Amino acid sequence: MVRSNGVRLFYSIARRSTTSVYARVLGGGAYRKFNTGICYNSRVLGNSSSTTNVYRRLPGALGTNWTAAVRLIHATASMAARDYYETLGVSRNASASEIKKAYYGLAKKLHPDTNKDDPEAEKKFQEVSKAYEVLKDEEKRQQYDEVGHAAFEEQGSGFPNDFRNPFKDIFDDNIFNMFRQNFGGQDIKVPLELSFMEAVQGCAKTVTFQAAVACEACGGSGVPPGTRPESCKRCKGSGMTFMQTGPFRMQTTCSQCGGSGKSYTRLCNSCNGKRVNFGMKSVKLDVMPGVDDNETIRVYGSGGADPDGNQPGDLYVTIKVREDPVFRRDGADIHVDAVLSITQAILGGTIQVPTLTGDVVLKVRAGTQPGQKVVLKKKGMKTRNSYTFGDQYVHFNVSIPTNLTQRQRELIEEFSKEEQGEYVKREAAGAS
Repeated sequence: MVRSNGVRLFYSIARRSTTSVYARVLGGGAYRKFNTGICYNSRVLGNSSSTTNVYRRLPGALGTNWTAAVRLIHATASMAARDYYETLGVSRNASASEIKKAYYGLAKKLHPDTNKDDPEAEKKFQEVSKAYEVLKDEEKRQQYDEVGHAAFEEQGSGFPNDFRNPFKDIFDDNIFNMFRQNFGGQDIKVPLELSFMEAVQGCAKTVTFQAAVACEACGGSGVPPGTRPESCKRCKGSGMTFMQTGPFRMQTTCSQCGGSGKSYTRLCNSCNGKRVNFGMKSVKLDVMPGVDDNETIRVYGSGGADPDGNQPGDLYVTIKVREDPVFRRDGADIHVDAVLSITQAILGGTIQVPTLTGDVVLKVRAGTQPGQKVVLKKKGMKTRNSYTFGDQYVHFNVSIPTNLTQRQRELIEEFSKEEQGEYVKREAAGAS
C-alpha cells in the first residue's frame, strides 16, 4: 500500500513537470537548452516552497533530484514565451487583416534565410509563426483569450510514454523545414535596357517576364468553382498537427491542408490545386529622369503571385543604359568633345556644341590648346530628389590637317620662317 501511494505521488508530480524531470534525468546540458527554447513549463509555477517540501519527503536520492529539478524550473520560468499579441506587436482588439499584415512583415524581417548572422533569428521566427497560427484562427483565438496565455500553452501536455531520444524523431520528420519556407509570392528580377536620352529624360516602359500568375480557371482557389470544402482528415480541421516525443510536445502547421483545416475532393484541372500557373506577365514602369546604369528599381507587389493570395512578390528591374556616341555621364555632370581646326585653335572663333536641350554657340578663345576644357554651368542632368542641375564640360581637341594645298603649304612655310626669325632675334637680344 505504501509503495502504491509512492508510485502515485511520483506519477502526479511527474505530470506537472515532465520537461524539467527529463532534463534532470538526462543530466541537463543540451536538453535544458532545448527545453527553454521550445517547450513551456509554466504549469509548474506556484508555491515553490511547499512543492519543494513535498519533493524532499520522497525517499533517498529521488527527493534530492526532485529538489534540484524545482530549482531548474524556477530558473527557466522567467523565459516563458511572450503573449502572442505582444509577439506580433498588435493590440488585443486587432482585426484579422492587421494580424496578418503584422505577421508577414515580421516573417520577412526575421526569416532565418535572411538573418544568417543572427543566431536568435530562428527562435524569434518560430515565436512569431506560433503566435500567428493561433491568432489567425477565430476559434483558437477565442479560446486563447478566454483561458489566457499560460493555460493555453499547457493544454495537451501529459506524462511521457517513453524516454526515447527526442531529437531523432524531430529531425527525422523534418519539422524544422517550416523555417526554410518562403512566405508570399516569388520575387522576380529582370533587366531593362534604355538609351542614354531615355535615362536622362525619363520614360514609360512595359516590362514583360515569366512569373507565377493566379489561375484563371479557378480564380486562384485551386478547386473548381462551386466546390465545397471538407474538414482535413489529418488535423481534423484544427490546421495543426502534434507530435509527442518523450516529454516534448511539438506542434506545426498541417502539411496536408497548409493550416486551413480544410480539404477538397476535387482539384482544379488547370493548376492541379496549386492556385497559380506560370505565364507571361506585363508591368508598366515609370522610369524617373536621371536613372543610372546598373541601378535597380523595386516595384512592390508586381512579382510572382502568392498561392495563398496574401502577399505577391516584388519586381526588381535592373537598368542597363546604352552608351551614347556624343555624351558621357559622370553623376549629374555631362561631358562632350569638341574638335577645333588649327586656325580656330590659333585665332579663336565660335563653334556649335551639343547639349541635352539642344545645340548652343560657344566662343573659342584664341590660342586654345588641345585638352583644354570649358564649363557650361547647369547644362548637365537634373540632380535626383532636388531642383539643381549638374554642369556640362566641353573638352577641346585640335585637328591637324594631313593634306595641304600648295597655297596652304606656302603659307605654313612662310609662317615657319617668320617664327624661326622671331626666335633668332630673341636669341640675339638675349645675348647682348
